[in-house]
Amino acid sequence: MDIGKTFGIDKDAAENGKWFDLEDGGSVRVAKLGCLAFKTEVQRLQKPFLAILNSSMDSSEILDKITTDAMAKTILLDWKDITMDGETLPYSTDKAKELLREYPDFREIVSALSAERRHFQPKDIVEK
Repeated sequence: MDIGKTFGIDKDAAENGKWFDLEDGGSVRVAKLGCLAFKTEVQRLQKPFLAILNSSMDSSEILDKITTDAMAKTILLDWKDITMDGETLPYSTDKAKELLREYPDFREIVSALSAERRHFQPKDIVEK
């Protein structure tokens, strides 16, 4: 196994996102889950909640909000042709947060796209 061919990533696509077409139309620009911006944003958002997160209290709701907010800012970077009730939705981080929270299946698709290593492999590796 060639480690570079198996696990190499296109760092620009991983950090700045790559366009993916969605099944029912529209497309999203998604960065790789675990990119530096995502990790940094999660750490920033966790700071006010460190006492709770380090305790035995149930912190699942807090973690879900932190993850969603970080995804909206650093993973779901843009979209095209996304509509609601026939109206085009312009992209914004706030609208991304809203949609990721309101539509768990949409969040799951964005998360799955961002987590798939092969989506972010360098083009020369993918084309072989």
